[in-house]
Order: sequence, then C-alpha cells, then structure tokens
Amino acid sequence: MAAQGTKDFGAMTPSDFRNVTFRELETRMTGDRMRAYAIWLHHPDCTTREAAQRGGMDLLTLRPRTTELVQMGFVVLSDTQDAAGQGRYRARTWAEAARFHAERGLPVSSQLALC
Repeated sequence: MAAQGTKDFGAMTPSDFRNVTFRELETRMTGDRMRAYAIWLHHPDCTTREAAQRGGMDLLTLRPRTTELVQMGFVVLSDTQDAAGQGRYRARTWAEAARFHAERGLPVSSQLALC
C-alpha cells in the first residue's frame, strides 16, 4: 500500500494509467517492465511468444508486462497477425509515447506552465 499522498503503481487499472502524467509513467519503467520494453524495441512485430523466446524472458513474465506497457502507451498492437491470428506488438519510441500522451490530452508533465 502506498503512503498517503503517493501513488501506488504496483496494481494499476487502465484508468489509473490514463490519469497519471507521462513523467510519472517514466519513473515506473524499471525492472521487468523496462526489460520487456527493451525486448519490444529490439524485436518488433512479434507475438508475445516470439518476443519472449528471442528476448530471453519467460512468457508468463512478458505477457503481463506487455499488457501494462500497452496500457501505459509504450507498446502498441501492430496491424499484422500471425497465421494463427495472434496479435503482434511493437514498442513506441520514448518520443512517440510522449507524443501519444500529448495528442490525447493526457498530461505530459505534472508541472504547471508558468507563462
């Protein structure tokens, strides 16, 4: 449980991800989540099974991290599917993810503009 006044990023819902700033999301890119993001950067247009095999991460670790990364806007489902109909994913670059948040009116920074 997070201390009062702080955000608990351990078990977030999609709406929680939507409501935090991009800068706050950046701070959550650690551990297995960052490792999964790196796998998607190096192995785009793969199914989760293919990415897990190529990236050396257990499938049961990669899949939930991929779901989180999709919710956070760092990974997207590609338009292509494999022969079995499984979706393929790719990572957005850091700049693409920031632009994704900005284009949807999501806060990029928690700081107020002082102009």
